[in-house]
Amino acid sequence: MKLKSILIISLIITFQDFAFSQQSYPSLSPKGIIEQGVGNTNLKIEYERPSARNRKVFGELVPWNEVWRTGAGYCTKISFDKNVAIGKQAIEAGTYSLLTIPNKEEWIVILNTDTSLYGAYDYNPDKDVARFVVYPQHSNRYYETLTIDVDLIPNNAMIYVSWENTSIAFAFETSTDAEIEDYINGQLLTGNIKDYDEMSNAIDYLYFQSKDFKKLEWLAKESIKLNKSEFAYRLLMETYERQHYYTKAIEAAKKAIETRKEKAEDNDKYLARDIKLWEKHLERIRTKANKKSS
Repeated sequence: MKLKSILIISLIITFQDFAFSQQSYPSLSPKGIIEQGVGNTNLKIEYERPSARNRKVFGELVPWNEVWRTGAGYCTKISFDKNVAIGKQAIEAGTYSLLTIPNKEEWIVILNTDTSLYGAYDYNPDKDVARFVVYPQHSNRYYETLTIDVDLIPNNAMIYVSWENTSIAFAFETSTDAEIEDYINGQLLTGNIKDYDEMSNAIDYLYFQSKDFKKLEWLAKESIKLNKSEFAYRLLMETYERQHYYTKAIEAAKKAIETRKEKAEDNDKYLARDIKLWEKHLERIRTKANKKSS
């Protein structure tokens, strides 16, 4: 092999070793991603997370009364796959930049269609789809790093933006409840759909949302006609109990025990456990009923 070729190969190996030996340094503002199901809607937030690092954040690092990317680097992006309301404003499904204008007394939250922004340098207010006011709150917790989080409020959410000792929040509302209630009213309560599983799902929804006990009672009774089950009796019992109809609740609990025994198989190893559980339910309701009558 010629000397020139040997030198070239040696140089290539040397540069490769040099490249692979370099230390990888972490980003000063690492990327954060939140992906969260909210009712019937998929929500995603992507942002770069700066840290305070002994600097005063609001009023200095983040100036008052200027459009802020609500993060570092490229603008913060928020995406959702169904139409929603944010800050009480209707917004179509899509991806938007999430910008803010911080101030001591109030913040402006902005959703803008330009998701390619680096910082807020080329921000164009003509591309805004929503603007609304929120009021900053003092946080007893100190947030070293900018933090966006989602607190679920059954089928809806509150979105929080927190940094240093300041936090703002705004509502993220989905169409979930309206769609389900339209379905229950238009299909199940009218008798257009008579399906035990569909009714069970509706009963479960109404119960855990604490919504319209009269509808829940009607659906539970109809589902029992379709398929006599301890599940429907249990929710019927708990529905009556919540409304302080203790006599009806006791009767529903007895029916649940009776139904469980009827459906038991010879080798049903869970029967004794379930009966014991139902007896505890009965005792609990009787205790409440006695207190009410005394």
